[in-house]
Amino acid sequence: MAGSNEIGIGMIGYAFMGKSHTLGYRDVPLIAPEAVPRPRLVSLYGRDAQKLEAARSRLGWEQGVTDWRDIVADDRIQLFDNSGPNALHVEPTIAAARAGKHVFCEKPLGPTADDAFAMWDAAHKSGVKHMCAYNYRFFPALQLAREIIQTGEIGEILHYRSQFLVSSSLDEKRQKSWRDDRQAAGAGALGDLGAHHIDLSRFLMDADPTTVQAVTRIKVGAASDGARIETDDQFAALFDYDNGALGVVEASRVAGGHLVTSRIEVDGSKGSIAFSMQRLNELRVAGADKAFRTIPVMRSADPYQSNWFPPGHPLGWVDTFSHEAVHILGAIAGLHEVAPIGATFRDGYYCSEIIDAAIRAASLGQRVNISYRSVVE
Repeated sequence: MAGSNEIGIGMIGYAFMGKSHTLGYRDVPLIAPEAVPRPRLVSLYGRDAQKLEAARSRLGWEQGVTDWRDIVADDRIQLFDNSGPNALHVEPTIAAARAGKHVFCEKPLGPTADDAFAMWDAAHKSGVKHMCAYNYRFFPALQLAREIIQTGEIGEILHYRSQFLVSSSLDEKRQKSWRDDRQAAGAGALGDLGAHHIDLSRFLMDADPTTVQAVTRIKVGAASDGARIETDDQFAALFDYDNGALGVVEASRVAGGHLVTSRIEVDGSKGSIAFSMQRLNELRVAGADKAFRTIPVMRSADPYQSNWFPPGHPLGWVDTFSHEAVHILGAIAGLHEVAPIGATFRDGYYCSEIIDAAIRAASLGQRVNISYRSVVE
């Protein structure tokens, strides 16, 4: 068993998100309050033994296993972190929750809403802490934005709009990956990129979509070797929210001039808020004077700043994973709840339900209603 102020972690995945989560855990002793348990990187899962050992050594995990069930059965581990491909989220995470381990899973929670609901149901009924890794919630500027919206400073919320633009599908050497497989991924730009901004709309406005109209497109239908691409490169969606707001969300993997552009705006009856990930330490706010001002979210009282550096020193995208790690470990220790700052599996399920509804709307060519299920005790 881990020590009294230590939580043993087992993790699926060691690529993009696995590396990001590992970096987050490694920062915890440097930035977390003393009461937050320290992570012990016990066990790392991968399917290829040779690549797994190289990753284990590089990332600093104690052992590597090629059967995720070994992590579920390991009593040194209290937190099960699933950073693997979407199709690998469901069975291992449910098994871990039912074994009494706290669960932390990458987004989207499951390839389908049915999968995500089953994961939420299992975690809830097992009584464990559960968090879905929507890391944008952990940008200090977006936490400040949420606070400003909740105080009523920009009035009644009328409009949410966002864009997430990359050009990865245009790579001439592109190879098909699990993200391009409909069964493995669930969706493409919609589920991978759009999911972040759908979750943010709920986080910032404290509101849920009730209807959606959507369009999806596959603009690049084959990889460089001719392998068929099955998931969307582009989507645009129009949402009605239960607070009366209108939402416009779009994402693209074929935006030729963009490396990564991620931006959102919330408009109210008394003002507006705008955020860009490319200027992630800033929040732009306009009031009745219609003049945007830029707030540097690096002040001593801003979220997380005092844990890191003196005021004015900027934080980065990767630091959101450190904030997530501190948050889930603190929740396990009983220092706070996962919600409302962190996304619970309920939040993850809601986003999956919204994504599935957008897929249906695009297929039917019409507006569809969005309904949400509840866990039955």
